Amino acid sequence: MALSRKQARPDRWPQTNPPIKYVTENGFSIIRLSEIDPLVIDTPKDCHFLVQDEDGAEREVRVGFTEQLITSLRIRRRVPLPESSPFWLVCAESFLARFLWEEDEWPTELTLITELTPDELMLALHWRDKDDDESG
Repeated sequence: MALSRKQARPDRWPQTNPPIKYVTENGFSIIRLSEIDPLVIDTPKDCHFLVQDEDGAEREVRVGFTEQLITSLRIRRRVPLPESSPFWLVCAESFLARFLWEEDEWPTELTLITELTPDELMLALHWRDKDDDESG
């Protein structure tokens, strides 16, 4: 029995966008693990990344915000940032990139952010999620 071309090659496989890769100047690549595995849930206390060095060695790295910093941001904002806000992941990714560039080594199992840079603090205070725009 011969296979038709349509049976051998389905019209389209589900297309997924490749994850965005953040590359530091010293050769580390950072990918948000949630872009590879939809079961990964990022929270302010635990953001997940896949980091690769110049030689191709990979490690999963977690970055979180201290409870004190989370509470401080909630107090300083009129509308608290929800745990599901992309702000946490964006800020954690920026912190991780800075760490990899400055230290030129892998961080520990869970690296905690204890304070924000002035720019990150301004971003946190003025951050608006897409849902905020629709409800306000």
